[in-house]
Amino acid sequence: MVAHLKPGGRVIACLAMVLACLPVCAQKSASRSSNANRADPSGIENATALSNFFEALADASSGRRIEPVRVMHFGDSHVAADVLTAEIRQRLQGRFGDGGTGLIVPRNPMSARRRGVSSGATQGWQIEGIGGRSESDGIYGPAGISLATTSRNERIWLEASCNHFEVYYVRQPGGGKIDVTLDGSSVLDEPLSLASHRVATESVTFDNPADTVHRLEIRTLTTGKTRILGIVAERLAPGISYDVLGINGARASRLLSWNAVALATNLGHRNPDLIILTYGTNEVTDATWSPASYRRLLRSVIQELRAAAPQASILLFAPSDRADLPTAAGRMPAMIETQRRVAFESKAAFWSAYDAMGGSGSMNSWVMRGLGQGDHVHLTRQGYAQLADTFFRDLMRAYDQSRVKSR
Repeated sequence: MVAHLKPGGRVIACLAMVLACLPVCAQKSASRSSNANRADPSGIENATALSNFFEALADASSGRRIEPVRVMHFGDSHVAADVLTAEIRQRLQGRFGDGGTGLIVPRNPMSARRRGVSSGATQGWQIEGIGGRSESDGIYGPAGISLATTSRNERIWLEASCNHFEVYYVRQPGGGKIDVTLDGSSVLDEPLSLASHRVATESVTFDNPADTVHRLEIRTLTTGKTRILGIVAERLAPGISYDVLGINGARASRLLSWNAVALATNLGHRNPDLIILTYGTNEVTDATWSPASYRRLLRSVIQELRAAAPQASILLFAPSDRADLPTAAGRMPAMIETQRRVAFESKAAFWSAYDAMGGSGSMNSWVMRGLGQGDHVHLTRQGYAQLADTFFRDLMRAYDQSRVKSR
């Protein structure tokens, strides 16, 4: 067993007519450009931006890779519930192998229970990053939340089939001490002190040669502050590990509100092969939203993520249709086109759930067919499964085409 630390007159009339035509011409030009971008028959636009991810998948398939292909999926409530993402994860793991659970924050109130995974925490822990509870230093885990306590003898646990665990935590002045056990036995030579002269994020890893169900437990030993950012459970073998990093009501701007150094450190440790961003559902009805400002925002988000994980491919997963408010229905086409434009400008791939559903007004049809919920914003479990199936087929078509071109 190994434990180690990872430290966006007529002249006037004629002129008026020309000016009046400009917006229409611009729209036609944008439409031609958009249609050209959508010419990719795979459904994944700018798929060459996924070359690093596709190479990792190929290495996993051939056995040249001995660790999981890691996917980090950030987003809003469409992601947070782990219904859409569970369907995507199952399909990827069905083709490329099960690389393990990925990153989990025990007692996450937004996520559905995962099959084959047990996690929890005693009552003395507070969830920070949501519900009005925040940290002044802006440090959270990749999921945008963390667990914190100042009490002694509080526990967090994760039980999953794996042979590799990672624990992400914060060191800070006044930090407490913790013990970490694996299957009931401590894996530390001495208690892990979280006290430090400055605030910093770190991680510790534990390996066990037996690829079976293991239980990792963290217990606080003192009253100093303990902040746990997440626990990773993986198999050190070819396969897919899929981190679900959604927050209900989230906007893409949320990523820029977190501590940039801590986020970069955490992403560096996770070393993702693919980062997926699923935002836009909430922003589209914001009073201050505009295509220009959103373009700037998304470009900044991608720039920050790429700086933190330069090896990762990035994919913008544009939102599904929304039919609860006229503002949402009216703006959604502009939202989709803005995300598509940013993807091409930023050398990211693009896939549109809105287009996959059928475009404008499709949510009403999906609701009538039992695929959309009554709020006309979210999908049912069957709807998310159908969307995931379409995305997976498009992704695999692009992957298979990339393999043919590489030969």
